[in-house]
Amino acid sequence: MSHLLLITPPFVQVNAPYPATAYLKGYLCRKGYDVRQYDLSIELIWRIFSPEFLAKVFNAYTESEDKNLKRIYTLRDRYISTVSTVLDFLRGGDSTLANLICTPEFIPQGGRFETIADLDTAFGSLGTQDCAKYLCTLYLQDLSDFIRAVITERFEIVRYGEQLGLSAPEFSFLEEQLTLSPNLIEKKMLAMLDHTIQKEEPEYVGFTIPFPGNLFAALQCAKYIKEKYPNIRTVAGGGYPTTELRQMSDRKIFQYFDYVILDDGELALERILSGGALINTYTKEGFHASTERISHEERGCPDFSGLPHEKYFSLCEVINPMHRLWSDGRWNKMMLAHGCYWAKCAFCDTSLDYIRCYDSVPASTLVDWMEEIYRQTGSRGFHFVDEAAPPKLLKELSLEILRRGFICSWWTNIRFEKAYTGDLCRLMAAAGCIAVSGGLEVASDRLLKMINKGITIETATIAMRNFYYAGIMVHTYLMYGLPTQTLQESVDALEVVRQMFRAELINSGFWHRYAMTVHSRSGQHPEEFGVRRKNNHVNGFANNEITFVENRSYNIQLVGEALRTSLANYLVGNGLERPVHKWFAGKVPPTTVEESLITDHLIKPDASRLFDGQARLIWIGAIPCKTAEGISVHSPSQRKEIRLPEHDTAFLLEIMKRCADLNHKVTLKDAQTLYANYGDQPFSILYHSKKWDQLREFGLLQI
Repeated sequence: MSHLLLITPPFVQVNAPYPATAYLKGYLCRKGYDVRQYDLSIELIWRIFSPEFLAKVFNAYTESEDKNLKRIYTLRDRYISTVSTVLDFLRGGDSTLANLICTPEFIPQGGRFETIADLDTAFGSLGTQDCAKYLCTLYLQDLSDFIRAVITERFEIVRYGEQLGLSAPEFSFLEEQLTLSPNLIEKKMLAMLDHTIQKEEPEYVGFTIPFPGNLFAALQCAKYIKEKYPNIRTVAGGGYPTTELRQMSDRKIFQYFDYVILDDGELALERILSGGALINTYTKEGFHASTERISHEERGCPDFSGLPHEKYFSLCEVINPMHRLWSDGRWNKMMLAHGCYWAKCAFCDTSLDYIRCYDSVPASTLVDWMEEIYRQTGSRGFHFVDEAAPPKLLKELSLEILRRGFICSWWTNIRFEKAYTGDLCRLMAAAGCIAVSGGLEVASDRLLKMINKGITIETATIAMRNFYYAGIMVHTYLMYGLPTQTLQESVDALEVVRQMFRAELINSGFWHRYAMTVHSRSGQHPEEFGVRRKNNHVNGFANNEITFVENRSYNIQLVGEALRTSLANYLVGNGLERPVHKWFAGKVPPTTVEESLITDHLIKPDASRLFDGQARLIWIGAIPCKTAEGISVHSPSQRKEIRLPEHDTAFLLEIMKRCADLNHKVTLKDAQTLYANYGDQPFSILYHSKKWDQLREFGLLQI
């Protein structure tokens, strides 16, 4: 069998392994292939932030007029002596260092520290660990600024040479950059690559290139392999080739890669390794197309074995607790399902398999995988990286987690739809859900309808309310600059967002500028959205974003600045009473949104409080106790005595015992039928009573 080495090139997020190689390794190993994986991204970060490498960086410094660079250089000995301690703390190696790090004289402070707000206000007297993590992050950012100035402007902790990948319509510019002598970082990267190749002796080396910030490093590595190990076959795949290189006519990339895979890589790699007919793969001879694909169940559980789990470390770039999740915490990344169950949004790449080909597995299989990943990594935290997790699947997943008693913490992407009732959200929270992220996008009912988002401001508000009451944090993706979006609608969108933040429905958010892509319905039919393509030219190398022409009468850059500035304030609770038009640098109209828009939606009833005979009843609390006057119910934090007639007491003790058995389904209709055995009173009287609501607070859910 062929020996394949899968590599994640620099750089991706440092708090957890990117899951692409783990999924490929899991599938191919089950097929009998010898597959290893190497996270060159995290390994190189540890080498860069080491005393030995920093000494070389400081030695490369030449006199500069920049005061911040001078200060960092002057404190070079302190940086060199503390960098290992900082990384050890950030990876969770020694929590006792927090108090030392928070003292003003331990770690050197460069320009990034000038932006610090009042740390006591931000973290309080009990937030020493978080405060130390925040200071260490600023410390690494200072060093990154120095490295960019002295070694290469391409370096960032979570990406490398991103601009090269973002602006590569033709391969010639990348090729020109590849002819330059490698800098200090690139030399270290290639030396580490060489060491790993000599150790593993692979026949094939595969690179996952999920983002533009991985492309250049992957090309450098492939170039090195071709020059020193010409017998090794090189393979590229991942999100960047899938979205950018589908129309590639320039073949220069095949000086570095023998194969470029589009879409899912499992079956395509298997064909390469077995010598079978290629599918969804470019070679220098052309593209080998196919409609063959595997199911999500065949893809199976990712295999994170062999990765340096002790080296992943958390950053704290912002103090907002929801916003931090992407970079803070050891999250096992996995997919609940393949593709998107909605797959109708006009701005999304709905023509590509990773969106349009939806496929899921039973919840029992998912929890099997979660338990296996926990055994591999030792982490109970999961980030489900689905395009949008289906509510029905999340319900079944939550039930299965509770049925097994598997303790875990998780978060995922969702759509703010009406299926997220209050009780479903409480069920998810009981099963370990701590946060969700979802698109509110343009925050305008007209535009949401135009892009076929399938939600309204009302449904989003009610879903957010239900997550809030369940204790689940909410992040929302926001969009501006959509075709036909007026300046008034931009101001109104900010007002909607302001009201949601003020009502504590949103914990964090991010404004994206709309980008028209060749794989979206808006890109394929721009005239339906009131714009036209600027040209129909197809680039020889990368093709993704489309430039378009529209009649916009306002400055989109100024709008973007206002939206970002206001949001930065909202994230820390500032400016929520400020009229939204005052965030804009120029003159804009005041909002036309009613001041009570969001609060009016908030008072609308929760669907889980409406009688539905087919709805399932479950009891997730402790089994109640009978008392002299009724029952006593308990939660981990409180206890309540509920006075009841004897027949209601007997009924509730029986129905809650049945509902607590998650292996058996009990419907509301079943409860209504059972109630008839305990007296002549209509069930509706108990169901609509305050006592039933009290039981719901302690875990009687209708889903």
